[in-house]
Amino acid sequence: MPNARQEASLTQIRRLLARWDEGSTKVRRQILRDFIDLHKAITEPELESEFAQSASLFFTRITSWLRITYLFGTCLNEQLRALRVFLQSSTGNKYLGEFLDVGGLFTLLEVLNVNQIKDEDKLQALDLLKLIADNGRTYKELICQSYGIRAIAECMAKSNTSERTQKAAQVLLDSLALGNPIYIQQVYKGLIAILLSTSPKAQELAVALLCKLQPQLEKVHGSLLEPVVNLLQSYHAEVQYQAIELIQILMSHKWNNENTAAVLAEQLVRCLSESLNHEKADIDDGDENTDLIESLKGGPMPIYIQQAAICKCIRLLTNQRERFLRLNIVHLLLCVMGNESYPESQRQASLTLHEFVEKYSIVYDKVLEALGEQLFEIFYRDPDGFYSEMNSIQADVCRSNRVQMSFENSTSN
Repeated sequence: MPNARQEASLTQIRRLLARWDEGSTKVRRQILRDFIDLHKAITEPELESEFAQSASLFFTRITSWLRITYLFGTCLNEQLRALRVFLQSSTGNKYLGEFLDVGGLFTLLEVLNVNQIKDEDKLQALDLLKLIADNGRTYKELICQSYGIRAIAECMAKSNTSERTQKAAQVLLDSLALGNPIYIQQVYKGLIAILLSTSPKAQELAVALLCKLQPQLEKVHGSLLEPVVNLLQSYHAEVQYQAIELIQILMSHKWNNENTAAVLAEQLVRCLSESLNHEKADIDDGDENTDLIESLKGGPMPIYIQQAAICKCIRLLTNQRERFLRLNIVHLLLCVMGNESYPESQRQASLTLHEFVEKYSIVYDKVLEALGEQLFEIFYRDPDGFYSEMNSIQADVCRSNRVQMSFENSTSN
């Protein structure tokens, strides 16, 4: 027989449930807010004791209402926060099982990509999914089997998604990849897809996570290289930084598939060469046309931004210098040094070429011959400020160089 205290608790719970069942949206919202405020940190036994072993009755009412109303956003934030109270209880597998049995996981994933749902509610849904994933590999696999990676990646990639929500999506994808060998490749491919997003923050977060995941994998996916190189066109320094970090990782490891370093090096050199062809076309069209294009774009063209970033990237790839020399990089760097349309390209090319000149005597001789003693002296003394001291004639000397480096003489010191 229940004692007096239990009878009082049961009476209180019956009143709460009756109030819920008969209450308006306003009443239910207040019930949820009171519940959240009073139970921010509670264990399952404590919750059951307080609800006279009937907490599941209240939990079921919340999940049922959520599934009916989530598309309209009705009290969605309060519903998700209340569910968190149940699911984060230290021995909360009971509630988690009940939540999954009624399709709660699919509801959370659908919340992520409904346009009319507020961003703060999507953040709550991501936090709940992370809470579920933290229960172990079985639950991570369940999320992945429910097309969760795609839903999370799409939510993260949207340009109108807040940075907090995008960060939460990245953390969740990281969790799904950790200790989940069956689905780590799926997470990997989802991150590659995000690189094509128009959201710079999503791109930055995706590349940062790829930098973490790629060393754990045996192969490099063929679709990764081109998007990463294209990110070097980004106006956002954070995106460029992460892209360069990933390129360094891709070129510094030996993978169990094709020679990724060789393919990537050729791609970087090809992009650099194409940017020079674009620059030549601009010169042929006249300065007026170039100025018009730049004014319409509101700044330097992406191809010049990429040009500067590639030069910087090559400078940082210290263990790949001979590979780039075989691709005649000295000729291209000298040409970029003559790009008067974008001083940052000139600066990065000059700094990079200086590294090659310092390391290889044959490069020193070739560059000295191409520039002449006077111009070479200015370059060698101050590669960082060299571009600011050049005149148009000297820039043309750089652009019109005919330096050719073969494999044999590139390795001479």
